[in-house]
Amino acid sequence: MKVRFFKPFDELSGKDEIDLDLKGPVKVKEALGMIEKEVPSFRRFLRKEKDEVLNFFVVLVRGDEILKLNDTLQDKDIVKVLPPISGG
Repeated sequence: MKVRFFKPFDELSGKDEIDLDLKGPVKVKEALGMIEKEVPSFRRFLRKEKDEVLNFFVVLVRGDEILKLNDTLQDKDIVKVLPPISGG
């Protein structure tokens, strides 16, 4: 699975994208843990209690779909990591 980082996460991670080798379908919350292992600076954007991700300060997008923690990802997916967007 390709994970593409957009500002400011590209600067914080020092990478534009990473490849994660998924052995099968994984939940978004599992993929977040994989990203965290690849890019340790990503950890501060996740809020955890024990092993459970409570919320995250990023938005993961696949195509036009904003992903939720229990959504499933496949190895062929391309996921964008974006900051939360708010309007006024």
